[in-house]
Amino acid sequence: MRGGLARDRGAALVMVIMALFLLTSLSVALLLSSSAEVMTAANFTNQRAAVYAADAILERAMIDIAAAPDWGALTAGVVGSSFAEGPAAGVRALADGTEIDIGAIVNRAGCHKRSACSDAELDAVTPDRPWGARNPRWRLYAYGWLRDLLPAAAGGVPWYVAVMVAEHPLGVGAIAVRAEAFGPRSAHSVVELTAARGNGDTDYNDGTTPRTISWREVR
Repeated sequence: MRGGLARDRGAALVMVIMALFLLTSLSVALLLSSSAEVMTAANFTNQRAAVYAADAILERAMIDIAAAPDWGALTAGVVGSSFAEGPAAGVRALADGTEIDIGAIVNRAGCHKRSACSDAELDAVTPDRPWGARNPRWRLYAYGWLRDLLPAAAGGVPWYVAVMVAEHPLGVGAIAVRAEAFGPRSAHSVVELTAARGNGDTDYNDGTTPRTISWREVR
């Protein structure tokens, strides 16, 4: 009788341990699932914020571009924006430890690699650069911390931004502008804009004010 009771107690103990193990496994799975959802939501938020940051510096750069009498000097790298933080080379470190190589930003835009691009690589026909020898030759135009353009109260803004310009394949009178934003959790966004001098045929356009021909988010 006592032996049977001891066996029943042993079996019950095993069942309790198995139940605890199952509940623990379910709790861990739910915790991991919740954490993954939180991280996914945070990454999505950061990525959308990166688009807004890139568009913000693009709009800021267009103020200088609109005021430039000679876009050829801009696309040749002779004239830069009034917004430039430090030397136009070297590494910048974000708050989360991510490092950005200023030179690599331009190279990746031209031929998708960190090192300098050859003429052949710049002329290569690709889905995003289909004009061959007339592919944009990007030049660094503006770069720095977005917070430096904002009121002091916005000091916590974490985005580092850069703008490049190039002669557009459309030819003289058109300019290609590319803005990139870098932020937390490797968030990165690129937007491109094509602008041309106005045609001066309205009361609101004297022929020198740029008009936007296209805008796109590069994915």
